[in-house]
Amino acid sequence: MNEINRVPASFRDPSGFVFQQDGHLYRQVNEGYTSHYETLMNSGLYASLVKNKMLVAHQEVAINSPWQEGAYRILEPTVIPWITYPYEWCFSQLKDAALLTLAIQKLAIQHGMTLKDASAYNIQFLNGQPILIDTLSFEIYPEGKPWEAYRQYCQHFLAPLTLMVYRDVSFNRLLQVYLDGIPLELTDQLLPIKAHLDFGLFSHLHLHARAQRKYSGKTAPAPRAGPEFSRLSHQALIENLEATTQKLAWKPTGSEWADYYKSTNYSDRSFDSKLAIVKDYLHQIIGVDESWSKDKKDLEVKDKRFWKFLDREQDKARLFESFDDPKNAQKLNQTPDPEVRKEEQQ
Repeated sequence: MNEINRVPASFRDPSGFVFQQDGHLYRQVNEGYTSHYETLMNSGLYASLVKNKMLVAHQEVAINSPWQEGAYRILEPTVIPWITYPYEWCFSQLKDAALLTLAIQKLAIQHGMTLKDASAYNIQFLNGQPILIDTLSFEIYPEGKPWEAYRQYCQHFLAPLTLMVYRDVSFNRLLQVYLDGIPLELTDQLLPIKAHLDFGLFSHLHLHARAQRKYSGKTAPAPRAGPEFSRLSHQALIENLEATTQKLAWKPTGSEWADYYKSTNYSDRSFDSKLAIVKDYLHQIIGVDESWSKDKKDLEVKDKRFWKFLDREQDKARLFESFDDPKNAQKLNQTPDPEVRKEEQQ
């Protein structure tokens, strides 16, 4: 049976859309995006991004679809087995996704392109690492113009990260309410005065919010002669955003699960017995010798020492349990356990 479904979440982009056909996922590139797509593929940007695991790879395919008229290319991208959302991520995951977005933009500028949007929803995690899934996020670099996705980056990444640091780690859940990112005016109202002492946060959040308030609801003024926004200025903006984001840090303390085994009285024999039980349990419920990722099973892992029973793909899996215990999720998503790292290298 020829089943075809257009993915509703991709309807807003005039450059193309995602659809499913006979159990396969495809992305249609519309004719209006032709020049941008060709630049992406021929400039070396696509090859560089895929090589560095920053963008999902794809294959151009020849299939028939109901939307064939107006289509320039049909792509079959690498499928992300487990879809997650920014409001489910712990602090380090959101920060990793933010820094990836900026790294992609820096690389895009070098190849004569730019990211036209910086939505956190364009990032997923594959083998434990953030990766861009929207191939059509790029456009030819518009000389002399500022970064179009600057506001979106601040709302999707910088605002929630800053609120998580200066207010409460649960503030990333506001992304579930504000799908286009946390409004900068709201962010500015919620942040304490001490956040303004950081020049980067003061510039990208406070002054940015003031500018939005000033021009909200007003007709944009006619362009006037003046200095253009050069590539050098653009690169300086990205580097400043990168430095500001990099400085943000949050350390989990007082979690019920983060230091669970430090506060319990397991003997070595009891702990080994628990490990054996968990190993047997994993084999029974998710078949670790087969393909755990395809099963899409939710799995809570409270201690890194249990990871070694998972196969190579699972060793790299990130945990998404912010609603349950964001502090423990943060701890588990930091530097891998040395024993796990050693086994993976072997």
